[in-house]
Formats: sequence, C-alpha cells, structure tokens
Amino acid sequence: MIEEAKTLKKGEVTFRRNQEKQLISHQDKRLVNMISTLHTAEVIETTSRRMGVAKKKLKCVIDYNTHMHGVDTADQYLAYYPFFRKTVKWPKKLFFYLLQYCLFNSYVTVSKNNPNSCKPFPDFMSDITENLILTSDAGSSLSSSSDEPQGLSRTPMPTPTKCAPKNDPPGRLDGKLKNHKLVHIPPTNSDKMPTQNC
Repeated sequence: MIEEAKTLKKGEVTFRRNQEKQLISHQDKRLVNMISTLHTAEVIETTSRRMGVAKKKLKCVIDYNTHMHGVDTADQYLAYYPFFRKTVKWPKKLFFYLLQYCLFNSYVTVSKNNPNSCKPFPDFMSDITENLILTSDAGSSLSSSSDEPQGLSRTPMPTPTKCAPKNDPPGRLDGKLKNHKLVHIPPTNSDKMPTQNC
C-alpha cells in the first residue's frame, strides 16, 4: 500500500479495507491518508470556495473539513500560546497539555455566555492564574491562622519586590552568620572563579 501510494498521480485514489477499517490514500497537492470506519473511497465533485472551480475530493475529506472546525480552532489557539516546555517526563507534559485544553474550553464557554466581553485568550489565562494564586494564598492563611493559639498574631508576610536587591544582605541566610559569611575571594591565575567551603 505504501509503495502504491507513493506512485499515485494527482487526483488518483487507492484504498485497502480490513473488515470495518479502511485506509484511503489520495494524491492532491500532497499525499493525503485517511483511516475511516464510516466512509468508502467515494470521490465527489465540489466547487472551491475561492475560485469557484470544480474539484474532485474524497467524501471522508469533505466530512472532515465540515465537522472538525472546533478541533482545528482549538489547536490553532493553543499553538499560538503554548506554556508547556520540553521535558523528558511524559506525565508532566500530558498534565500541562490537558490543563491548557481545559483553559481553552473554559475560555470558549465564558466567551459564549458573555458575548459583550471581548477578552483575548492570554489575558483570560493570566486572570485565571492570578485568581488561583490568590485563592491558594487565602486558603493557606486561613488554615495556618486556625492553628495559632488565641491572642497571638502572626507577623505579616513581606510583599515581594519586583526586582532583586542590588546589595545582597547577609541577614538573608537564616541566622547562620557564624557559619556563612559573604567574603570576596580574589581570582588567581589558575582559577578565575574560586570557591571556598564553609
């Protein structure tokens, strides 16, 4: 089948059937392969939308083009704004992929229910992220405040700075200043970036 499909000329079709499954190969601008349990290798004449020229297409390709627009739109949106990175661990990749699909489905639902709001998808994702962070912070502060004895107040958490401090304060090392001191070690000819054990 593979060798036969490679030698097809433009407009030619070849197929193989195994019980209900059918593999169809059609040569158009490039080789199109379809697997179907519903269709036959029927070719239908259609007119193209742009030029109005009559063209021959497979029935399964026409059905795919008419019914799969939602999936193509979702894939297009998610290709524009990917937030997963390359990783060797496939569960992590699958988790972020499914999370992004859930975000897109919720974006579509919110957009259909609120037609007056025209918030772009990246803004919607950042709003969801901020709300998740705020609710997790509120939940952790409520659970930790219930563990405290009555009459004692928690020290307020410092607000995070937007940029790193220019001078690194030595007090940030959790009170172990006797063991750790920030000391400049001058470079030597053999070692340009020397280090020292504590």
